[in-house]
Amino acid sequence: MNDEKAKNNKNNNEELAKEEKKEDPCCPEDAVKEKKDDYDALWGKYTRVCADFANARKRWDREKEDLIKFSTVSLIRDLLIVLDESEQALKMVKEHGNIEEIIKGLEMAHNNFLNLLKKRGLTPIESLGRFFDPHLHEIVATKEVDDSTDKPLVLEEIQKGYMLEDKVLRPSGVIVGIKKQAAEDKEQRKQEQEEKVKDNNSQKKDNV
Repeated sequence: MNDEKAKNNKNNNEELAKEEKKEDPCCPEDAVKEKKDDYDALWGKYTRVCADFANARKRWDREKEDLIKFSTVSLIRDLLIVLDESEQALKMVKEHGNIEEIIKGLEMAHNNFLNLLKKRGLTPIESLGRFFDPHLHEIVATKEVDDSTDKPLVLEEIQKGYMLEDKVLRPSGVIVGIKKQAAEDKEQRKQEQEEKVKDNNSQKKDNV
């Protein structure tokens, strides 16, 4: 009797354990399914974000290309004024050939063009009569001068230099004056250097 009762209790416990396992939401199968659903949801969000980012990047690239393409529209529109004046000057040359009128027209076109560039931050570098500045000037040639100052002075401007805002767009090509004594010293140092090179070469030949 006791054995039968014990057997029934055992069976009842097994059945109860099975039922609890079925009803337990934390069982391994349900947990895996829930994790899979969460993963699928996150993956879906990730792919949508990637797609949105790719589309946004394409849109940014198109906007960047348009910005570069049309950034010079305003400048070109202003340059049309210079083009009109140049055409007018050519027309005057063909029709009249009056040298004074031609010069006047060219000067007007040049001044308008320069003023247009100045509005956009371009300014010419003043060089004549100034001391040589390696940041603003580029030496094209030198001339000997009788001068009391030791600093080289700009005597001529071969090519005008320009600044764009606070940056050197192109340095001025200049001829600078060098004191005669400085020029003589430079020539003497050059000769001494040449003689030194010759002596070194002679010594090398003797050693061989």
